[in-house]
Amino acid sequence: MTIKEWRQLIEENLSKAGVPNASLEAKWLIAGALEKENSFVTLHSSYLTSSQEDAKLQEWLRRRLQGEPLSRLKGIREFWSLPFHLNEHTLDPRPETELLIEGVLKWIDKRTLDPWRILDLGTGSGCLLIALLHELKNTTGLGVDLSEGALTMAYSNATLNKVAARATFQQSNWGEDLEGAFDIIVSNPPYIPLKDKETLEKSVLYFDPSLALFGGEDGLECYRILAREISRLLAIEGLSVLEIGYGQRKGVEALFHKAGFKTLFVLKDLAGIDRAIGMQKTIAP
Repeated sequence: MTIKEWRQLIEENLSKAGVPNASLEAKWLIAGALEKENSFVTLHSSYLTSSQEDAKLQEWLRRRLQGEPLSRLKGIREFWSLPFHLNEHTLDPRPETELLIEGVLKWIDKRTLDPWRILDLGTGSGCLLIALLHELKNTTGLGVDLSEGALTMAYSNATLNKVAARATFQQSNWGEDLEGAFDIIVSNPPYIPLKDKETLEKSVLYFDPSLALFGGEDGLECYRILAREISRLLAIEGLSVLEIGYGQRKGVEALFHKAGFKTLFVLKDLAGIDRAIGMQKTIAP
């Protein structure tokens, strides 16, 4: 089959399955399966695929129709304009998580060359820490995660993005066995309430690790731990930026204000939902 024929076939199947932007998805799927740039699909519509390429395209289409995200098929996701490899132990980074990077950089302002020390709690693919190290050239950072598989991927991503010399990764249950003081602490903890499990899209429920998704019955379980741990590990007047879920701002603020923090800023995502909250420690633990 030619690329043009494959594109028509894949777009038709994705459309029937209710996949948004089926035309673009078909283009991206073909490019990913053929290991080509997206432009190749447009410029070489008469390209005749080999039997091996046909088999791979059929397999990718089958998996995509079962709900597997394209980023999982490709094994890579762009975040903060940087490439990040994924595996079954890592969350697929979302665009709204980039708000945490924006919040940190806004707070730092012109102090980009200062030797900041950053802690990323629940680092996963390492996207938050690595993106910050990419922006802040004199900064060092520690990423911790409970999953060995996630830490292996985070180190690989640090190497891929040329910041491995300034990044350290350690297995830990949040701040367990860690000592402060860090200037900046970031985290995208699990915050989906267990009661909402059945409402999740298949691409999330079946392909993102449960360990990175669910935050107990009310979604705030991990924030209770983080309020205590970040209070211990963050320098006085240091910055903590956390991702939060829908309707969780008041609950998270209450936990952290009680632990000696004040809110500096709250950033909304494109849907107008409070998504990132920046807080500063004002008193010693």
